[in-house]
Amino acid sequence: MSDESEAELSYFGKIRSFGWNARMYLLHIFGMDVIHGAWEVLFNLYLLQLGFDLKFIGLRLAVLGIAAALASIPAGRLADRLDRKWGFIIGDGGGAVCAVILIMSTDGVTILAFSAIAAAFGALHHVTEVPFMAENSEPKERIHLFSVGSGFRTLAAMFGALVAGFLPRMLAGDGMEMVDAYRYAVYVGIGWWFISLIPAVLLRRNPIIEEEEEAATEGVRKGLFSAIRSPQTVFRFVAISAILGLGSGFVLRLANVFFLQDVHAEEHEIGAVFAVGSLFLAIGAFLAPFVVARLGEVASIYWTRFAAIPFILLIGYAPALASPEAVVSLAGLAWVLRTSLFNMSNPVMDSFSMGQLHPSERATFVGISSMFSSALAAVGVYLGASLMAAGDYRTPFIAMAVAYLISTYLFLRWFRGIKGLSDPTPAAI
Repeated sequence: MSDESEAELSYFGKIRSFGWNARMYLLHIFGMDVIHGAWEVLFNLYLLQLGFDLKFIGLRLAVLGIAAALASIPAGRLADRLDRKWGFIIGDGGGAVCAVILIMSTDGVTILAFSAIAAAFGALHHVTEVPFMAENSEPKERIHLFSVGSGFRTLAAMFGALVAGFLPRMLAGDGMEMVDAYRYAVYVGIGWWFISLIPAVLLRRNPIIEEEEEAATEGVRKGLFSAIRSPQTVFRFVAISAILGLGSGFVLRLANVFFLQDVHAEEHEIGAVFAVGSLFLAIGAFLAPFVVARLGEVASIYWTRFAAIPFILLIGYAPALASPEAVVSLAGLAWVLRTSLFNMSNPVMDSFSMGQLHPSERATFVGISSMFSSALAAVGVYLGASLMAAGDYRTPFIAMAVAYLISTYLFLRWFRGIKGLSDPTPAAI
């Protein structure tokens, strides 16, 4: 049998070996992320349709980031003490309720207030997610669970993006007001979100993990940061993530506005671009274990991230480089390539960081990382929205590319040569 066949059997064999919790979790995130795909395409456009300007959109996104930052560390400490199952249910259930309120709201104060509340619920889910996946996988299969989870998530987002891109135009064609059409498209995603709570409820306690956690935390002093056992490693991961957060804030939450106002794409074209990006991201996520098997975790992360940076600039400069007939295709292709290359590294980065940290500090680390990333993303999104509102659509992409370059360089400097738990032997760095 060839090495490739053995690798293929090993890949699918590890997927089949996932336990009950891992399988229920995969079902949970597939339903949950339909709304994320729809929301990413539509909600900013919904606000524009209501008459809010781009500065208000930037303010809302900044409030979202600040609220997530303030909630992240308390959520991380709560997640270290709370059953992961209830972290999912409380975080996702609360987020779904807030989404219903937001899509029905026309008042600016209500939208800002419930955006902040939704961010707090989202922080609880976020800091619970990665530690749960780490705790429900053996070190050698962890990269497979992270990769399959990322693939399921992005396939769900693709479905949500397609619904968000095409359904409003179809409904509007039947005489429905565009605002109502946007709402109905989001309702589809919210329905899937509520359904996703069913497999979350079916998650079971893992007695072995609970015993290991009790032993790991026994005798540890109490306090907000008391769970941290490797402060230098935590600092490095937080710095890398925070700089990425700053860069992504300039563009990612405003990408639909950029495509609408500067690229002059229609809603169905925006939905199609985001959906194709999600499809290729899912393919990349499923292939990530094969890349790690050849390069190792660290090299897989920095090579894919460096390769994505030129496409960030190409997205931003597409309107200046292409004709009006070709600009959507050029910007869309660059978006798909950036999304596929850069985000292919995310499940690998999650697996690598969890492997470098003590079990007792994982959720607290995710909370700290989320706090700084969300705070800097709030700064980035406000600046990005202000620049775009003034007609400057190029500088945000330059800022994003520079931040991504610095972050990836720091990762390379700090972690090159460190062996990940899923690395081949010897590590190919």
